[in-house]
Amino acid sequence: MALNITRVRLLSLMLGIFIIEYIKEGIGINSGMWSYHGLPNSYNFGVWAWVMAGMTVFWLAVRLVIRWMRKLTAGLPRRWNLINPIIVVLVFVVIPLTLGDYRPGAGGWFWLLYAILFLITLVTAIRMELPVFLGLLLTIWAVGFLSEYAGSVPNQIWTFPYNPSYPPVFLIIGCWPLEISTQYALSAFLAGEPLDRYTFREGN
Repeated sequence: MALNITRVRLLSLMLGIFIIEYIKEGIGINSGMWSYHGLPNSYNFGVWAWVMAGMTVFWLAVRLVIRWMRKLTAGLPRRWNLINPIIVVLVFVVIPLTLGDYRPGAGGWFWLLYAILFLITLVTAIRMELPVFLGLLLTIWAVGFLSEYAGSVPNQIWTFPYNPSYPPVFLIIGCWPLEISTQYALSAFLAGEPLDRYTFREGN
């Protein structure tokens, strides 16, 4: 990936992911929604792991999944792009509907963070073509589940108190898309590049 995108976009992506994930991990750990099992009160490994995961989502999406989605949605009128904000709203609604036993830990900082990420993702989705948004979303869900499962279940680098054998639904379906979509948009903004800079159409 580093050989195929601009240096400023790469650094912007890493910076955006690091900041958002550092805040998110701090909120989640302090509220007891998950815990790391390395050095006491240290989650630096997790933050850098999410930097790698976020960059993986970006590259898989723009090089593979979005291209597939362009082929699947070829011929659809542009008005189908109006589905994007509806999907974002549904993704956000998943969080309160599936929190379950984690609800007491989701305090004011948690909701403030995801309200901000929701608004940014909503604006981002409105400005995206349908295949670009869907390609990014599907990649986020796939990489998010694999990452959270690998780290929490077989290796127990971190654990979820109420889900010892699988990652929480609210985290994968709701939180991950809001985080990664914001990071994607933030990196484009900081780099001064359009959102679809690397999501070329077939033949371009």
